Formats: sequence, structure tokens, C-alpha cells
Amino acid sequence: MVHYMLAQVLENLFPGKTYTSDGTWESVVFDNGMARVPDEWYERELYKVTNAEAFNKLREERNTRLNESDRYMNRDYPHLFNQDFRKWMDYRQALRVLPMTAQPTLDKDGNLTGVEWPAFPTPAFPTPIVPPEEPVQPEVVIEPIGEPVENYPRI
Repeated sequence: MVHYMLAQVLENLFPGKTYTSDGTWESVVFDNGMARVPDEWYERELYKVTNAEAFNKLREERNTRLNESDRYMNRDYPHLFNQDFRKWMDYRQALRVLPMTAQPTLDKDGNLTGVEWPAFPTPAFPTPIVPPEEPVQPEVVIEPIGEPVENYPRI
């Protein structure tokens, strides 16, 4: 099982690259003389291989959240301020990097745990801006001064 895991991790990290090993990460030597990556890379990929179902659920949920937020990235979306658009860009970037930063697991019921989802962006003004009511114009009465126009002589 350990040898299979090593082979799976190396194939994920270096597709198609050949190597020799006694079955441990420490003994891996690549045939083309390529240097090994840092141990953290191997450990991260090993975690992903051993928790593949949790990572699949993470990606499904992440993709759903990205799809639900697509409309906010449209330049035609009526954001009140540029900072609102920026918040959505940051939110979506945080979703994109989650598979590289989170350590998801599944609980006994198969629910995803170990993931801290980014906060859903809120607009700069959480309440809608309501225009002020039109001021009531006082009724203006215009009274004629002098004689009515019909009484003037025609030229």
C-alpha cells in the first residue's frame, strides 16, 4: 500500500517521469537527474491522495460557489462601488486556492470538515440607497398685471 501511495503521489507531481526507489520518498532518484521537490510538496500530495474523496467534495462545493458568484464578476452587474467588485474578485480567488491550502476530511457521516470557507462579500452599503422624496412644490398662482392681451391693439 505504501509503495502504491508513493507511486500515485509521484505520478501526480511528475506525470510520466521515471525514477527508482526502495518504496520510500527519501530514496527516490529521478532517472533524468531531476532534483526532488521539497518534502512539503510530497506530504501535501500524499494528504490529497489519502483524502481524495474529501478533496473531491471540496472541489464540488468550491465550484458551486464559484458558479453562484459568476454574475457578480460581470462588468454590467450594478455594483455601487469599485470596492464591491474587488471584494468579489478576492472572494473568488480565495475559493480558487482552497484546494491548495485547506486540509479537508470527511466526518463519519461523509460531511466535509476541516475547511474554512471565505466570507461571502457584503456591499459597501448593506442597505439600498433610497433617493429622497421629491419636495412638494407650493402651488404658484400667477395673477395678470394690467389689461388682458386681447385688449391690446393689433399692429
